[in-house]
Amino acid sequence: DLLNGQILRSTPMFWFMKYQWSRAQIEEMFFKAKIEIDPTFDQALQQTFGGNPGPRWRGAVPEKKKQKWRERQAEKTAGWQAEQAEKLKQKEEEDRKRKQEEAKKKKEQEEAAERLRKEEEKKLASKGKDIWNAVSDFGADKAIDYKTFSENLKDRGINVSPLLAKQLFDQLAGPSGKINKQEMDAIIRQLDR
Repeated sequence: DLLNGQILRSTPMFWFMKYQWSRAQIEEMFFKAKIEIDPTFDQALQQTFGGNPGPRWRGAVPEKKKQKWRERQAEKTAGWQAEQAEKLKQKEEEDRKRKQEEAKKKKEQEEAAERLRKEEEKKLASKGKDIWNAVSDFGADKAIDYKTFSENLKDRGINVSPLLAKQLFDQLAGPSGKINKQEMDAIIRQLDR
């Protein structure tokens, strides 16, 4: 069997003393084998041999002392990274604010368009009434025929040739030969689109 950390750490101190090992030799063997010296074993070394601890394995190779220029470079790099992170954070904040402003403007534009549409509907409703009054018997809800349509146009001073009046009425009235207020309103809504 190979020696491992468990076997070496469980070896009693008297065994090392019997074969005249020194503290430095024991610590060097543990270090080269990359085995960590636990607190119990360290206490046993201190009680048995005394002295100062040597190089220890702490799960990784001990870092060499950095040169000054490397330390400065590491500091500069860390500073640059922090600066870049701050710039990125500011850009994200600006983008967020810009998107909020755009959404607000879009909402205002939609509200303005909706108000305008409602105003146009009101105007259209009154214009539809005016048009119906122009061709009917001043708002009568009854259906009118071509004769009434033509006479009402003449009575109100709207000069249209009889041929044009007939064509217009035929398009408005359709196959029934009569037109009522609801049909006229539907036609006006279609024309407004």
